[in-house]
Amino acid sequence: MKKHVASQSDEPGPRLLKVNQYLEKNFPDFFAEARFDVGDDDYFLYSRFGQYLARSIENRRAPRAKIYRGFTVLNKMAAVSRKDPQVRRMLVSGPLEHLIDAPKARALAMKRLSPVAQGYLESLCE
Repeated sequence: MKKHVASQSDEPGPRLLKVNQYLEKNFPDFFAEARFDVGDDDYFLYSRFGQYLARSIENRRAPRAKIYRGFTVLNKMAAVSRKDPQVRRMLVSGPLEHLIDAPKARALAMKRLSPVAQGYLESLCE
């Protein structure tokens, strides 16, 4: 039987590598600007992404497909967060918090987010 070795790193970076790659591939302008502004800090990157996504929904600035890809980023992050409380904390106190503050974004999030991410979002509403 194989033993699974948990990562000893306190940094969520390696665990978010695939999510970061997806974000960079689908939102290259946002990713480049955010990395320039915040450096390698994933917490601020995803917090800023939550702001960007909420503003895009509220102001109808982005095509629907792009907004749906934004929710895919959050769903991928929620999948990682099931195994990593640090990523969960980052997701809840970052992007989901920004979606809560925007009524249209919150309504769309309740339709597009995975059940795990919806649970986190609902816990913020209480």
